Amino acid sequence: MASKRDIKILTELLDLGDVKVISHRLHAGIGIILQTESEKLYSICPKCGTKSHKLHQNHRHIIKDLPFGEKQVFLEINRRQFKCEKCKKPFSEDLDFVRKKRTYTKRLAYKTIQEVLENDIQSVANKGIVTTEEIERMLKDASQELCDSKPSAFKRLGIDEIALVKGKGNYCAVLIDLDTSKLIAILSDVYDRLRLRKQEAVKKILREWGVELLEQIEEVSIDLWNLHSMY
Repeated sequence: MASKRDIKILTELLDLGDVKVISHRLHAGIGIILQTESEKLYSICPKCGTKSHKLHQNHRHIIKDLPFGEKQVFLEINRRQFKCEKCKKPFSEDLDFVRKKRTYTKRLAYKTIQEVLENDIQSVANKGIVTTEEIERMLKDASQELCDSKPSAFKRLGIDEIALVKGKGNYCAVLIDLDTSKLIAILSDVYDRLRLRKQEAVKKILREWGVELLEQIEEVSIDLWNLHSMY
């Protein structure tokens, strides 16, 4: 059984805010499983905004997280269901470190996308931490999230492609702030092989940013693209 000191160290290493580790176990050939729970005793009703302390049900499941060194890490989390004291209806709590219906943490998704930007989906999936299907879902989620926000001012724009599988001619277009390596946009038509559609999607995004933002861009780097018809 883990000591209080071990639990405290694991919680600090996990570094997920108000989430604490309550136990851990190591499975040979699989990795470390950390059982966690929230230190919050309440949740906010998404419909009326009322703070609810009335626990209705527990829903435990396992998700993937960033590895500890060479050990793969899984979190056994509890997305509790509360009953709103005002609406009188049950609702699931919102966990800020994992999206609903996802099998991995947000930070693992972020790290995975950064690796895909430097390689390709299949190469990253071959590491055995996440599957190709999970990576594709990560890209779609990131695409939707980025579409909902306008980037802040930047000076150097990179337009590149992510190879879904190297050598297969199937790509996903991305826009990057070259100074910070921050991902700005992912084209929504990830699996469309028609370059013309990708060009139109890039132009649409640039128009949506507005003239004021575009005038601050001093340099554009386009890699592996034939985008002469954009201009």
